[in-house]
Amino acid sequence: MWPTVFTIPWLNLPIRGYGLMLMIGFLGGTWWAAQRAARVKCDPDFVINMGFAALLSSVVGARLFYVIHYWDSHFAGRGLKAVIDITAGGMEFYGGFIGAFAAVLIYMWIRRVSFRLYMDILAPSLMFGMGMARIGCFLNGCCWGAVCEPSIPWSVRFPYASPAAYRQWEERVITYPAELISVLDDGAATLIPRDELMSSADRELSLESAYNKAQQAVEQARANHADAATIDALEQQQGAALKKWREAARELTRLRLQMVTYRMSPAELRASAAASEHRTHAVHPAQLYASLDGLLLAVLLNALFYRRKHHGVVVGVLFLCYPIMRFIEEIIRSDNPHDVIGLTISQFISLAIFTGGVILLTAVYRMPARATTAAVRSTSLARSTTTPASNRPPRDSRPRTKH
Repeated sequence: MWPTVFTIPWLNLPIRGYGLMLMIGFLGGTWWAAQRAARVKCDPDFVINMGFAALLSSVVGARLFYVIHYWDSHFAGRGLKAVIDITAGGMEFYGGFIGAFAAVLIYMWIRRVSFRLYMDILAPSLMFGMGMARIGCFLNGCCWGAVCEPSIPWSVRFPYASPAAYRQWEERVITYPAELISVLDDGAATLIPRDELMSSADRELSLESAYNKAQQAVEQARANHADAATIDALEQQQGAALKKWREAARELTRLRLQMVTYRMSPAELRASAAASEHRTHAVHPAQLYASLDGLLLAVLLNALFYRRKHHGVVVGVLFLCYPIMRFIEEIIRSDNPHDVIGLTISQFISLAIFTGGVILLTAVYRMPARATTAAVRSTSLARSTTTPASNRPPRDSRPRTKH
């Protein structure tokens, strides 16, 4: 588990592991799809445009699906900020899949290109992106597997206050000492978050200093009779600095309470949390299983792409294979409730997509093996219509390209 890979110096901007792997998956998958498009004389630029449309819609779809699924338990009454905050995880792959699929369909319909051809081009990249995103899940600590035998060489034990640790603690599978448990204002007990344990008085002092400097800048601007826009901008900076300072002080208040109650220093509390006995029980690294499955399926689909005899076969095989993999993965995982006719929501959707894959492949083999030239002509070829007629071959002698 490595939620924050590194922090950009001076900007104090944390780079989250999940977001980093999501970006690697997007960039690598888009480049790979563009290479396939070029190999079959389609337009790589069109594929890149589809990639950006798919990225934006998949993030929105994945988050929306998760929020709807867990509204009552995670988001009810917490406000918009909690809904849109994806830095701590909370995205459903199938929601992203549906969002990206819808966006790509609409974009292809607008541009009048072959659905079967371009979905075949995109299918391996979709699985590559999923494989990378699952590595991000492992870094973030979400989507963990069920408890397993510690003797399994690849089993993992997540650290204190990780999502898996919270779940095992809530289910009384593991226990924690009193100094690591605090009581909220509503009387509910909870583990002290890892970020609060890592907080320090030095950080609070630095934020207080930043606020004082911002306040001095405002006072100096007023003394120098600066224009209203300048003063307003400085006051906004002062307000932001005050907010950060108060948040840090609030975190330290709970930490100080634990220090006074149990007569422990921050270093001692951190050492207690980091102790090996306070890790979770051994669990299956379901995220890495899913990543390996996705990457292997991506390689298989890429090989099939260059050997297929019908347009649409690659995406059809994706619709058959991935749901089977995901159904089995949900059996191994223990983070999702079985709240849809005894299945997890992902298992239920897997059955629907598998059925759709059967229907799609049946239809593909009843269609012409390859889409018509007019339907699959790439936008780059379409742009050639701007070439003067005298420089183009006669229509009947124009070479036909098989895709």
